[in-house]
Amino acid sequence: MNENGYIRKIDELGRIVIPKELRQRLKIQDGEILIINHTDKKINLSKYSYIGNNENFIVKVGDKVSFLMNIEVIITDLENIIYSSKNYSNKKISTEISTYSKNREGAVVSDLIINDEIKIFDNIYIESIISNSIGIGVVILVSEKKSENIQKLCKLIAEIISFHIDIT
Repeated sequence: MNENGYIRKIDELGRIVIPKELRQRLKIQDGEILIINHTDKKINLSKYSYIGNNENFIVKVGDKVSFLMNIEVIITDLENIIYSSKNYSNKKISTEISTYSKNREGAVVSDLIINDEIKIFDNIYIESIISNSIGIGVVILVSEKKSENIQKLCKLIAEIISFHIDIT
């Protein structure tokens, strides 16, 4: 890297390699989807969020479940809270939560660190949102009482979102 940034050559197929240290710093993983935009003579790369790009649908689902069931609902992508019934939206999530997006089975925990500011202590149900075998986010339900039905509801919400967001 020099004072202008990273210098890379484009190959004959138009490809360019994003340096490993930059991918690590930005938490860009192999196979992850990026958005390419341009302004004037600049090319911008940014991470794509399947959940974030379906925010209207996510908000409708979250609002309905929160209202009907009277429970706290949090829906995240791999980095941010996209929906929260407690106004935590657009906040970063901890790596602990992003690891749940890779889990194939739901979890029930009694405490959860969302980030440095948000810690939850209650009956917490967590289910990964998986579309086309890729973890794209997490559904978190928080309830005062422990219930197998809330765990099933959490799984159902994750399945509904997965069905709506088809990433084929």
